[in-house]
Amino acid sequence: MAKIEGKDQVIMITASKGGFGGGTPEPSNVLGINPESGTVLWTYSNWSCWIPTSSAYDAGQNKLLIVGAYRAGAAMIQIEKKEDKYSAKELYKTADFGEHTKPPIYYKGCFYAQFSNNERRDGLVCMREDGKIMWKTMRAPVFDKGSMILVNDLIIATDGQTKVYLIEPDSTGFKPIASANLLQESKIVGNERIISIVGSNQNWAPIALADGKLLIRGQHQMLCVKVAQ
Repeated sequence: MAKIEGKDQVIMITASKGGFGGGTPEPSNVLGINPESGTVLWTYSNWSCWIPTSSAYDAGQNKLLIVGAYRAGAAMIQIEKKEDKYSAKELYKTADFGEHTKPPIYYKGCFYAQFSNNERRDGLVCMREDGKIMWKTMRAPVFDKGSMILVNDLIIATDGQTKVYLIEPDSTGFKPIASANLLQESKIVGNERIISIVGSNQNWAPIALADGKLLIRGQHQMLCVKVAQ
């Protein structure tokens, strides 16, 4: 959902055809829909992602940030209204910012996302609101499809593997405050599943915080940990 001209719109992103295996995909469609009538109010079709998992981000002032993986990158669009008709205007596109599984976080003029996918390992990326890339962690440290939430001006993030980070969002650089190795990997030995403490756990699920308790779910386990100062 996004507020466009003060009213709710449902923002839907369709999957593009093609693009698997390195081919050129056809455009995706980003649609603004009236939630009461189902009427399509506007369409943007100058961006392609054949598996658009991340939802669009309401960037305020009738702007939407669209992000994806599979060489999709990101696009910022402006929704304009003249009389009773809406239209979508592209402000910029970039191949250096995106997200595989979840929408980005916005804080004080910058977007933060984990841009590691099948084609690249940019890690945690900070992008200014105008599309300028401020920094990337790349593989030091690796952030690979983990989950992030903003709480009290701080980012709590899983790295998609075994670690949980507390990060100060800052456009000048990556500023970790603390980290903990909480999640374990499971592996198959014979016909039994064994928990080990090495390798990747692929914890792609969203994290949630309530009353100081952080819920984290990997592929083979779920944890509830107390977050305290």
